Amino acid sequence: MLINSKDGTLQLEAFATQLYKGMLLDQLQQTEFYKKKYHHMWDVKTGYVWYYFDKMEVRGYQFCLNLCFLEDQLHSIHMNTWESTDAKDWNEWTEQKEMQVFRQNNTFLEMILEVSPTKKKTPYPSCTFQFPWGDIWSVYDPRSASSLMGISYNEEENN
Repeated sequence: MLINSKDGTLQLEAFATQLYKGMLLDQLQQTEFYKKKYHHMWDVKTGYVWYYFDKMEVRGYQFCLNLCFLEDQLHSIHMNTWESTDAKDWNEWTEQKEMQVFRQNNTFLEMILEVSPTKKKTPYPSCTFQFPWGDIWSVYDPRSASSLMGISYNEEENN
């Protein structure tokens, strides 16, 4: 996998698939990635629909993608790494384990992007990689007791 820092496209080489802002849902559904890794979807009933995909291996990490479509166009991407030492359910969950997920997400992004992020401790621990087209971010959110990373694209400017 490669995230193109010039335009924010996400290349999934193993599936000959490129994900990008504005990609149409029917284009995604024709890809090998969708055909082999699609798991389920969740219609939020606000115009946003989330598509969830099974884990894949990326550079030694187990990696998951969740794609958010607004109407029928790709709007944003959420991602996560997973290791066997991560909590599998609430009985195993601890803040220490979740902070480890946050750190492994950050390490993964730094390896993929080959740049250093802007790090913040407040209001929540986060790392942000800023680009002209948008941000790639990683956060630990104690309110949801979870760590997550994602790609957020800038809104188009009205000229």
